[in-house]
Amino acid sequence: MVFLARKARPLHVSLLVAVLLVAVGPFVKAQNSAERVTVIRASRVITGTGEILTPGEVVIDEGKITLVGNQLEVPDDAVVIDATGQTLMAGMILARTRHGLNNLSRNGTYCDWTPMTQLVEDEMPWQDFLEAGFVAAALVPSGSGFPGRAVVVHTAPESSGRIIKDGAYLPLNGTSSTALYSTISRSFDSARGEIEKVKKAREKWDKEQEEAKKKAEEEAKKADGEKKADGEKKDGEKKEEPKEFKPPAMNPSLVPLVKILEEKEDALPIIYEVRTPGLVLHFDEAISGVKELKDRDPMKLFILPGARNGAFHEVVERLGERKATVMIPPRLSALPDTYLRYSVPAALSRAGCKIVSLPLSDDAASMRALPGMIAELVRFGVSEEDAIASVTLQPAKVLGLDDRMGTVEAGKEPHFVLFDSDPLVPGARVMKTIIGGEIVWDREDQ
Repeated sequence: MVFLARKARPLHVSLLVAVLLVAVGPFVKAQNSAERVTVIRASRVITGTGEILTPGEVVIDEGKITLVGNQLEVPDDAVVIDATGQTLMAGMILARTRHGLNNLSRNGTYCDWTPMTQLVEDEMPWQDFLEAGFVAAALVPSGSGFPGRAVVVHTAPESSGRIIKDGAYLPLNGTSSTALYSTISRSFDSARGEIEKVKKAREKWDKEQEEAKKKAEEEAKKADGEKKADGEKKDGEKKEEPKEFKPPAMNPSLVPLVKILEEKEDALPIIYEVRTPGLVLHFDEAISGVKELKDRDPMKLFILPGARNGAFHEVVERLGERKATVMIPPRLSALPDTYLRYSVPAALSRAGCKIVSLPLSDDAASMRALPGMIAELVRFGVSEEDAIASVTLQPAKVLGLDDRMGTVEAGKEPHFVLFDSDPLVPGARVMKTIIGGEIVWDREDQ
């Protein structure tokens, strides 16, 4: 047997290699961890697309859901989140809240204003949202008229990309019919004035350009005596570049309303917060006074209160005819002057409306209680799928995010909530909240 001798490596080279391995090791490990596939295995997966998997698996790769099913083939080094005994569904979305927003109120027309201008990141109670299973929330300023625009944010405790959508909708708050008529008339008149201002500036500019053109033609005729051959320029003569019209700046607080009047693609929808049933009727009358909106119905979004008593059953048919989307707490009420229990949200759903469930109040307890409250919708005839969609897919649609979240399916972002049982069973508790495939709240760690 012949042995081949291997040349010994110098000691200083060996030490250098060892040092490099120690230094680079953690980086390689972290990099590999970040690139690894994540798999969540739950006893039940409610996809929100009509399919329920028992058990189910969700595979996440490069920040997206790639597979949903069971007994899926995944890499051996995949990160596994074991949720045995738990139910996974799309993370809940809060379509309207002022929780954590202190002294954020404007009265009048401030469509450009957002809660982010005064939001103090360190003082926001993000844990309240996560404990309740909300992965995203639309923060809305309070006040009357058009107090600002809704901004959608991630609810993760620390987020480098906090804002998901800088403008989702314009809340319209009218506490009385008089205030409603005044707000709509004054605000849209002002927006129309901004359009007219630009129009007049354009007309003036066009006139000046036409006069300048005529003057240039006259000067050219005078210079014609110099007889330029076939209109060729003399040496050194420069052709003047055509000028561009620069419109005068519009009032920023009115620009969103201008976009609505002009039917721009990026115009924000208006959501009218109704305090009493009669205001729905007054709204239709007030909005018909805006000539540009008379022949189109821009208002198919409403917010109704979760009142125990009232006559909101009187407007169910009207809202159903326009196939409205209604944000409303899923609270039971009683018909006026009776003890008969009545579910306005369930009645709206039967009438053809889309329901977005809201907590009763802007506080942590109300947010935690919401899953138990939507179970009441099922008792009054709403399907389980629609009840769950009222806190997942429907709010995602209202906020223009249904292509990114709201259901558990391939291609969407991995935002989930895990319950210890069926989320519609009374007493069901949130166990984990996952944003971007990362566990951001875990009951076992509390």
